[in-house]
Amino acid sequence: MAGPLEGIRVLDFTWAQQGPYATVMLSDMGAEIIKIEARHGDMGRNIVALPDTFYSMAPRTSQPPYFVAHDRGKRSMTLDVRTPRGHEIAMRLVERVDVAVNNMRPGAMEKLHLGYDDMRAVNPRIVYGSASAFGPLGEMAGLGGFDILAQGMGGIMTKTGPEGGPPMPAGAAIADQVGALYLCAGILGGLVEAARTGEGVQVDVSLYGSQIGLQSWEINQQSLMGEASGRAGTGHPLISPTSAWGGYATADGGITIAGVNGERFSKLCEVMGIPELAERYPTDAERAKHMPEIVPELRERFVEHPTAYWLELFHRLDILGGAVQTYAEVLNDPQARVNGYITQLPDPVRGEVTVVGSPIQYNRQPTTLQGPPPELGDHTERYLEELGYSWDEITQLRDDEVI
Repeated sequence: MAGPLEGIRVLDFTWAQQGPYATVMLSDMGAEIIKIEARHGDMGRNIVALPDTFYSMAPRTSQPPYFVAHDRGKRSMTLDVRTPRGHEIAMRLVERVDVAVNNMRPGAMEKLHLGYDDMRAVNPRIVYGSASAFGPLGEMAGLGGFDILAQGMGGIMTKTGPEGGPPMPAGAAIADQVGALYLCAGILGGLVEAARTGEGVQVDVSLYGSQIGLQSWEINQQSLMGEASGRAGTGHPLISPTSAWGGYATADGGITIAGVNGERFSKLCEVMGIPELAERYPTDAERAKHMPEIVPELRERFVEHPTAYWLELFHRLDILGGAVQTYAEVLNDPQARVNGYITQLPDPVRGEVTVVGSPIQYNRQPTTLQGPPPELGDHTERYLEELGYSWDEITQLRDDEVI
């Protein structure tokens, strides 16, 4: 099935994670992504997050996992936009695309004469997406930043982990990834605006703002109620203190439970062999007051049996629970596989590899990925030919280190 963005062309000046994953999502929706890279390539091509001794235990793919995750399904064009001819080529491409995306510091693209006003002058319909660390306005606008800085500034590091513990980041680059989701959403809105009015729009998203948006309920809770919540521990800082919501160890792993208020709490106590607990605290209000006494009793029971034992009972009685899965278990989970959340991708070295797919479906069909990440500059000549350059001119551009 063709994706909803088939025919949309995106000029991608992004690097690392926040920007590149946003354009991966656009690729998954069918857009053609023209990744503009310096002649030495995106830094993501050289990131290996594990020690060489560990990483060499398994056959390598042709690209690092970081680059596979953030740049699959794209086409690469090497171009030094700092040179006059490189800039000219970039602007000729601008005339032929629908979207341009970057995650440079505010002002950096303008210095290269590749800002929104520059591009709009040659393509009024251009949707111009920019991702920054702290937003385009204010005294911090020009500062650089990475994922963990936004996690810290956005407040989530003061909520993750146990009471009294140090500031604790999430175990994944959630600021980068959530920033990418917001950037993709903003660009989609921009495409609707361009289709409706014939005029493009400038879209700005930041790591910091995305972290605040991620916690809209939790931050509003403090603003509107005037009280700070505690740390999350093994649950949620606002829910766990009033219910059994959270994670628990089992005989062979872990399990989560949620929504065990009212009748479900009675069912939970029944299947766990402690009906007296529900009798002792018969209402949600009473249970909320006595969570410090209730949770230890649940913990003692959960470790008596394996996760599968509990889940079989919970699913039969409509008690909401789920396994705590390792990455290895996620990769092999039939539920993730059938929905395309985990899928296969061709790889020049290993033939086929298992990767994270798209979490979005259209017409109840798992998304088919557009392909592996590009080799450096694999489409440079193709796009130059499209712009009318001869092979002699292309050879000269290469000799002059423009491409």
